[in-house]
Parts: sequence; structure tokens; C-alpha cells
Amino acid sequence: MTIWADPIEERDPWRTLWRLLTHDGLLIGLCAVVAAGLIATVILPQQPSAGVSDPVAYSRWEAEAKQREGALYVPLNGLGLNNVAQAAWWRMALAAFMPIAGLRLADRLIRLVDARRGARDGELRDERRVRVTLHAPPLNDLADRLRARRYRILRHSDDVLVADRTPWAELASAALHLGLVFAAVGLSLNLVVGWEATNQTVATGASLLLRNGHALTLADAAGDSARVTIVLQPNDASVTLGEGEQAHVAGLHLALNRIVPGYRLSATNSQARPLLIRASNFLSPTTEVLVTLDADEPERYIAVPEARLALALTAADSASQPARLRAFALPSGEAITDTAVQPTLVVGDAELRFQPAQGAIMDVRYAPGDLLWWLGLTTTLVGAIGSLVYPMQRLLIRRRGEWTEFYASGRYSRREVARLVESRREANPS
Repeated sequence: MTIWADPIEERDPWRTLWRLLTHDGLLIGLCAVVAAGLIATVILPQQPSAGVSDPVAYSRWEAEAKQREGALYVPLNGLGLNNVAQAAWWRMALAAFMPIAGLRLADRLIRLVDARRGARDGELRDERRVRVTLHAPPLNDLADRLRARRYRILRHSDDVLVADRTPWAELASAALHLGLVFAAVGLSLNLVVGWEATNQTVATGASLLLRNGHALTLADAAGDSARVTIVLQPNDASVTLGEGEQAHVAGLHLALNRIVPGYRLSATNSQARPLLIRASNFLSPTTEVLVTLDADEPERYIAVPEARLALALTAADSASQPARLRAFALPSGEAITDTAVQPTLVVGDAELRFQPAQGAIMDVRYAPGDLLWWLGLTTTLVGAIGSLVYPMQRLLIRRRGEWTEFYASGRYSRREVARLVESRREANPS
């Protein structure tokens, strides 16, 4: 006997495209790419968002990345895994992920609406014919078995049986895809609007300028060297943190990496005229500079060009001891002095003033999409658990004489059909 295909099984380019876009494999592949990028951001040092425009931060990142990754640095960097947020392949995957998840979410919601209205209960949707068998169990027996397996019987007549797992399967799947959309939107929002500044030095009396008009400074120390008070401008919000602690202030995520000792240095000549001091080749000379000394940079070099002096400040062995100062004449490099730092020191024709100033090394992050990201992850987890318990499946069984056609869609649907047919044979081995 020849079984003719239903019209829905015939070639339809639009239906083929729809199935391709909503296929599980496509979404899983995009999820894998996005997740691989996120894992790389956690385990690999990521290039500063400012790039080479912040040479100090870029140099620190490059040194750390080469040290941790060794011989893998070049291939990992070439693949963009050290700068995932700017990698074209990751951005394209994230951009494709949102509409694909949105299409699948719309499909689940349409199914729920159709189920509520009772529309197309007895029609084929995207089910495919998976089996045709002779002398199959009666439809009444099949309906009882499906009910025992928590299926909902939509239609039951002498020649047609339709069953699915609506509404729980569609609700769980909708929650899963809604969570994926929320998470993707949150990531995209952080990518487009958010920013991050790592290993930034903040000190008492000096403002660290950030994006969006924000600035950080430290309040005067209150005798507790283990904690600092961070003041955020322009709204004067403040928070007190210790090393390793984090806080959210005025929409910014602040993480205090470490507290470092420092000095505010100024210099005058013999006529008490302020002298310009150059703290770095990347910074313009000023009459007052902040010098911090920490484990990553225990020695700092400073120049006082007008006094023809080069200064080297070295961190002390303990926090209770002052730093040491070495002074050299320019351009000869001849050593002039090697002494402990004091509030006032006369070196050559210059008078140096050292005012103690506490500093902090911080990470600052603005991530407006974090709320959507965490909400999306939670909703995705709930939907994933629900989908494991109630997978989306729909069965349409049609009796034509002695032949029975099984149409099915959804995960493990072929196995369900095989179980229905094989259970009858096991019960009647003859």
C-alpha cells in the first residue's frame, strides 16, 4: 500500500527556512560560541577597553597575559580570546543569538495561544511522519498509554489521535528562551554602553576621572590603614572598603584590589619658586605629583628637569617604615644622596616636600545590563529544568485501514513512538 505524503511534508522553501532558523542545532551552536567567549573572559586576561590609548594599563595586561599564557599567547591573541568583547566572531554570534532565540520564543507563545483557543488541534503543524506500521495497537490503548505518560489528549476519534504536553512544555520552553533573550540583551547592553577601568590608582586629594562624568577620590585617612573611604563625584556618594571588598555605588561596581602607601611630592628652588615634576613619559609635568608604591611597582622614578635631578623612590620593607629616596644628577647620573624619605629634604638646589598620602588600586565597572543578565540566567535555569521534565512533544496518530501512521515532533519523539509500538509487541509476543 502506498502512503502519500501530506501537503505539509512537501517541499516548502519558507517552511524549510523556518525550520532551519528555529532548529535546536543552530541555537545550541550559537550558545556554545557565546559561552566559549564568556569562559575565555573569566580564565584569560582581557585587554583593557581603552587599548593602547592607556599605555600603562595595556603594558600591565600584556605582561600578565604573556606570563600566564606562555607559548599560547600568540594563537590565543590571534583568535581574539584575549579581547573577546571586541572580537568580530563573538559579536556576530551574540548578534545572531538574540533574533534566533526571539523567533523560538515567538513560536512557543503562538503555540500557547493556539492551545488556549483550541486552534489546529487536529492538524499537522511541523510534525513529520516517523513511522508507518501494520496492525498497530488500537487508538484507545494508545491514548491510555499516552495519558499515563502525562500527555494531554487533544483529539480522540476512530481514525485520529492527537496528544501533546501543552501547556507545561510550552511554558517551560518559553521561560527558557525568554531567559536567553534577557541574558543576551543584558550582555549586549554591557557591551555597547558599559565600560571597565582596571588597576586604577585612586589617592587622597586627587580625582580619578572616569567616563560618564564620574570621578573617584579618597577621603582623608581616619587612622585605619586597612580600610579607605572612596568618594564618588558628582553626587558625593561614599563607601568604605578593605582590600578584596566590593560595593555598588551610584550605578558603579567598585572593587578594591589593594591599599598602597604613597606620597604627594612637590619641589621648590632656592628662591621658593615651584618646580615642574615629571612622573611619567606619558604624563605632562606638574608642580605636584602623587607617587604610590606597591608590590607590582616597588620603585618609582621621577625627574625634576629644572633642578637636573632624577629621583628613585623605593618602598620600605614594612608599612611602618618610610620609603627610601635616591637622587642622581642629570645628565651624568652621579649619585647625590641615598636616605629615608622625610617631610622635607634638600637635594642640591631643590627642596623636596613629601606629604604622606594613602592610595588604592581599584577596578571600576559600569554594567547597566547586569540586572537583565542575572534575571536571564535565573529564568533560563528554571526553563531548562522544566523542559527536562516536560519536553516539547506532539504526536498525531492516524489510522487508515490496517495501517497506522505516526507523525511526531519534539525531542525524543521517535523514541516515544517506538515505545508505543514496541510495548504492544512485548505484551503479545506471539
